Formats: sequence, C-alpha cells, structure tokens
Amino acid sequence: MGDLCIIGKILRPYGLRGQVCVKPITDFVERFKKLKRVYVGDNPVEVEEHQVVSSFLRDEDVILKFKGVNDRTSAESFSGKFIYIPEEELVPLPEDSFYVHDLIGLKVYDTNGNKIGVITDVWLLPANDVYVVESKGKEILIPAIKDVVKEVDLEKKMMIIELIEGLI
Repeated sequence: MGDLCIIGKILRPYGLRGQVCVKPITDFVERFKKLKRVYVGDNPVEVEEHQVVSSFLRDEDVILKFKGVNDRTSAESFSGKFIYIPEEELVPLPEDSFYVHDLIGLKVYDTNGNKIGVITDVWLLPANDVYVVESKGKEILIPAIKDVVKEVDLEKKMMIIELIEGLI
C-alpha cells in the first residue's frame, strides 16, 4: 500500500444501527458510493482498515456503515477521525489539475529562474485557488490562474510563475 490520502472526516454517529455521518473532503463525492474498504484514524500513519458495507449521500454529507459496527455506541468511537484511501485509488484528474497533496512542497520559481519559495498550503476559494508560498520567513499568496502559473512539474517538484505587478 502506498501513501494514504484523506477523503473525509467522520462527524458523528447516524441513527442507531452503527452508521456514521461523514463530511467529504473531496471534489468527487460520488466515490463514496463505490468504496469497499477505507482506512480510519486520526492521521495517515495510525489507521485501521474497515470494510464499507453500505453508503449513501444525504444532503452534503455521506452516511457510511462499516462491517462489525452495529450500534450507535460503537459508531461514536469513530467521531472526529479521518477517512483515507490509498493514493493509487484516487480519481484521475483532468489535464492541468492537481491534488493539493501533490502541490505542497513544490519549489516555486519565476520565469527568470529565481527561487521564490516553497508551497506550504493551498486555499480552495470560490474564484480560484491560492497557493501559499513560504519565502524568506514571509507568506506570499499566488493566485492559481493561467496568467500567473506557467508550469507545474510534479516530477521535478517545481512550479514556474510569471511575476505580475503587485504580486510580491
């Protein structure tokens, strides 16, 4: 098994038969309907494998039932934990789209080859995503738009940006 990627957070028990209510942390909520197994834990290192018996979408949440969890009391122990899947089970993305975990840690350079910094966070905002770049002890916010981001090379772990006026 490769690295684990988070796809949801268990909020609380749902009903009396051991189901849990999950807040999806993914753009692909439909994936929950096809899940057969997941890894549950507080972090991706300390997890337990669980088989998914059933799932359905409810408003903006997902209701999951794990094998062997048959009452509300048992389901309560999952509250606040995260749901992970192996990286190889992630949904393929369209061209020029990236998973957040792939962007964190990329070195950012301008088009002249000058190092700007390293991506430490990604803000998912309505208008466009924003890359938070740590640069000499300061945070620089880089809009994830084609006018600014010229190249992303995951193999080389780098991003090239066009410095537009007022960006830095």
